[in-house]
Amino acid sequence: MSPDTKIDVLVDALRERILSGAFGTQGRLPSLRMLAEDYHTTHETMNKVVQQLQAEGLLSSKGRAGVFVNMPRTRIPGITARFDLYLKEQGLTPMEVNVGEPSIVSAPADVAKAMSIAEESPVVRRMRVQGTTTTPYRLAENFYPVDLVGDSILETMRSDSRFDVLLAIKQAHGIVIKRVHEDVIGRLPIALEQELLKIVRGAPVLEVRRTNYAEDDEKVIMYNRLIFVASYFELSYDYITPVWVDQK
Repeated sequence: MSPDTKIDVLVDALRERILSGAFGTQGRLPSLRMLAEDYHTTHETMNKVVQQLQAEGLLSSKGRAGVFVNMPRTRIPGITARFDLYLKEQGLTPMEVNVGEPSIVSAPADVAKAMSIAEESPVVRRMRVQGTTTTPYRLAENFYPVDLVGDSILETMRSDSRFDVLLAIKQAHGIVIKRVHEDVIGRLPIALEQELLKIVRGAPVLEVRRTNYAEDDEKVIMYNRLIFVASYFELSYDYITPVWVDQK
């Protein structure tokens, strides 16, 4: 049996035990040494097996605390007003942390295109890690027009990672999001995303690029880049389907 085939066999065997509930719904696995003894293999081989199951999303490493069975997928609507409040409704303890300080930056190419502004025009950027107190779920990188986010809003963004910027924009300018355009791609994480989301290189992510328009359908209130750990989520959408309804 080749090394790769042996790893595949062990992955299948351990996956079956995990899915059968042998370690509980969020239980801790035995040490790599003990697993290696159970499966009559080496520590190195068992480490590769566990890494593959981490990439699948069945397991997560908590550092010195050990390797644990991941929570079941969280079903999440395509749009939520407040991700932290949504997690709280699911009985979880939400966590949001700023990555760097919210600030005025030069608009990257994709942001400039979405906002119909020149590249390197000033925009307000905010990036956060969002999830629970034990597990990062996603990264949220948001960009706002500088004319909508004044000094007062920016300072509050810096001091309060849960500050509702869209509500502040509504109160200050009387405009709200009316239409959303969204592009979703699946890919592997870059190094920074691995570090912030505490995932292995082989764990797929979903990148959601979302342009949020005001009522006039021209003004962009916010542009998002959302990076979801793919194995944690089931994204759920509802659509109105006039194409079929109107067919004769």
